[in-house]
Amino acid sequence: MTTPINNSTNSLIASLQTSSSAATSGSSASGMSALANANSFYNLLVTQLTNQDPLNPMSNSDLSAQLAQFSTASGVQSIQQSMSALTAQLAQSQGLQAANLVGHNVVFDSNSMSLGTSGGSAGGFTLSGAATDVQVQVLDSAGQTVDTMDLGALPAGVQSFSWDGKNSSGQQAAAGNYTFNVQAVDASGNAVGATPFGTGTVQAVLLGGSNGASLQIQGQNGSVPLSNIQGVV
Repeated sequence: MTTPINNSTNSLIASLQTSSSAATSGSSASGMSALANANSFYNLLVTQLTNQDPLNPMSNSDLSAQLAQFSTASGVQSIQQSMSALTAQLAQSQGLQAANLVGHNVVFDSNSMSLGTSGGSAGGFTLSGAATDVQVQVLDSAGQTVDTMDLGALPAGVQSFSWDGKNSSGQQAAAGNYTFNVQAVDASGNAVGATPFGTGTVQAVLLGGSNGASLQIQGQNGSVPLSNIQGVV
């Protein structure tokens, strides 16, 4: 006499659900794996039915439950394969659309700035409300404050600033990548929210990243995810 079908088939179904997460659409190996799982299940089912105790056979409800569980596991596997194919198609479409941004200036979520060997740099931010005093701190790669600019009172909305590239002592700062922080307060001395953003020209589109398409922007160290782009200017 063999073990009850409930335990055996439940183990098989659990393995099917586990292995289905690794399936990919259009793969011949995946198709063969699904076929092998189905054959194994039905072979096991026939074996259990053939060798069951005739005095204590499995009930119809138990058989129906096992078949329903296997059907559900197979359905989940098919859905995962379809979702993998859809995700790949969306990523490819997103990359092709992003190619149209090459050569255009974009606005993106970032508080980074790049300083060349001469001249200065610029940045921007959005104030959630009117502020009576706004200060911008420029920091180097070590997190040390290089310069502080007092922009005075500013209304709510999109704001921009220019940095002459000099430190607080009036000396030209070293070329490289910098970040900036914005501190704003209203007439009552309460903090006003400020969301920083950066601007730059798109030089290239990078595909195949873990987070989807990303953009190589002039003056930026590393790539910027396409999801961080706020607009095109």
